[in-house]
Amino acid sequence: MMYEIHLYVPKTGRLTPAMIDWLYAHGQDPHQPERFWPVRRLRPLVLARHMLRLDPTLIAARGAVGDDVELHYPDPDMGIVLYVHDRGVIVFFPFMAYSVYSRVVLGICNVYIRHLYLAAGFWSYDPQLNTLAHAGDYRSMEETAVLMDMLMPRLLAQPNQKGDSSNGR
Repeated sequence: MMYEIHLYVPKTGRLTPAMIDWLYAHGQDPHQPERFWPVRRLRPLVLARHMLRLDPTLIAARGAVGDDVELHYPDPDMGIVLYVHDRGVIVFFPFMAYSVYSRVVLGICNVYIRHLYLAAGFWSYDPQLNTLAHAGDYRSMEETAVLMDMLMPRLLAQPNQKGDSSNGR
């Protein structure tokens, strides 16, 4: 099961719940006029190259749509993927609990998130916690770790349900 954090560059310099609601309602509609979009359009290939300069060990792969790019952390056991698309970045990593390992994975993800905030003004939205944050907010990463610690035992106790699409995409 994958955890995800969405990163966007708001046009106003601040991400709000109304903007997230608009993105969930209209973000898949390619016919929306640019003036309605609350977040900036990005060039995925340029952003992916920027991230590769930060961490040249990332492994780039073609994304699912258009110019989208997947950047995989070089250690596949970590399970970290940055999915770069034309409106933002989605950071994927596996749900884990009760270990230093989860804090290490969150720390690596936090480096990427903080870099994107400082370099380009990206804000984050955590749909699992329904939390908006900027990268200077370390508290939100700790809340993510606490959530994983609380939820993982319950998730492991549940029988796998047919049709469960837990990859978050």
